[in-house]
Amino acid sequence: MIKNLVQTTLDSALSGKDILVHDQTKSGDDASQYVVYSQSGDSEESFADDVPVMKKASISLKYYYRGSLVNTYAGRQAVRANEELIEASMSAAGFDLPFGKLDAGDVDDIGYFVTVFEFEYMRVI
Repeated sequence: MIKNLVQTTLDSALSGKDILVHDQTKSGDDASQYVVYSQSGDSEESFADDVPVMKKASISLKYYYRGSLVNTYAGRQAVRANEELIEASMSAAGFDLPFGKLDAGDVDDIGYFVTVFEFEYMRVI
């Protein structure tokens, strides 16, 4: 359910932007920009009576873009606009971003920079 929500949300938001969305790992041809997400947890949340009433899904999302995009002002603006679009679309779908995003640079030394988002999705059980 949660992964389907992430996939459909991002597919819809990024439609026409030539940014592919992948679950767990990137596959297929190289693209100048792509997103990889994974569900890193789904824990029960208890309150004062110690009875679980909510579940919190944790989604780790990484937005990759070629390092050459940050060489120009227009490229940097496009990257920032895509980051804002990802954040806004996930928020509209009910996801929270409690700790903001992290500009991690070229962490894998593959010529792609990455922005890391750690989203949470709370639901009543």
